[in-house]
Amino acid sequence: MRVSGTSCCRYRGKRLATLRRAGWYHCPVKIVASILLTTLFAVSPKPHLQTPIESVAREMLRNFVTGRFDLATQDFNDDLRPVVTPQLLADVKAQLDRQVGPFYLVKEAHQSVKGGLRTIQLLARFENGSVSVDVIFDPFDRIQTVYFNPILSPPVDPVLESLARQVLTNFTAGRYDDAVKPFNAEMAAQLTPANMAGLAENIGRIFGTFQSVTQVQQRVDKRYTVIDLTLSYTNGPVAFRVAFDAQNRVAALTISPFKKE
Repeated sequence: MRVSGTSCCRYRGKRLATLRRAGWYHCPVKIVASILLTTLFAVSPKPHLQTPIESVAREMLRNFVTGRFDLATQDFNDDLRPVVTPQLLADVKAQLDRQVGPFYLVKEAHQSVKGGLRTIQLLARFENGSVSVDVIFDPFDRIQTVYFNPILSPPVDPVLESLARQVLTNFTAGRYDDAVKPFNAEMAAQLTPANMAGLAENIGRIFGTFQSVTQVQQRVDKRYTVIDLTLSYTNGPVAFRVAFDAQNRVAALTISPFKKE
């Protein structure tokens, strides 16, 4: 939409027994199970230093999502302001509200040069998806053009969804030999039925009893296609993520407390 004027410890060899007692599993092929206490090992990243034009872009977005449309236009240049009026911004926000719901936060900010003009891209997280907000500046650091582009989730592949649900069903039913059948060779070698049984015990102790699947989404992560299943457990929601390789074999599995990104 254009608005414009013109947890995780790793197990290998002898460490497996120790990790079983602790209830932690992690395979080198990106398997993650019950993530707790990760903050103990967190390293504080370097603070992100905003450039002046990034601060302007963030302020514009903040005013836009809170309905202060007059303030949102205050840094528009003389060409953009007469065309992109507060009323037009209100119409754009109403459309985004229908598509992606309420605004949550800015996940990322990137600065680049497009067509000789500096651009700030804000990746904004909303309740039902993300929006790429591209703010293009003129040579005098005034906003020349703004794009609000929803990033829509791809349709879920029914074959991969069925396979992911099959893994989940066998996992929650205790049929671990069947649960590992869709795994590729590397995955099967590292997450055996015996290991999966220990994992299921740990999951049950932390999250309680499985109840239902509440949401299904698909995304791409590098060379994998990932099916994200959101699960309802008695102790809270759980993210059950199954990554598939190019042959539609399971290459990675993640089970963790669910939280909105």
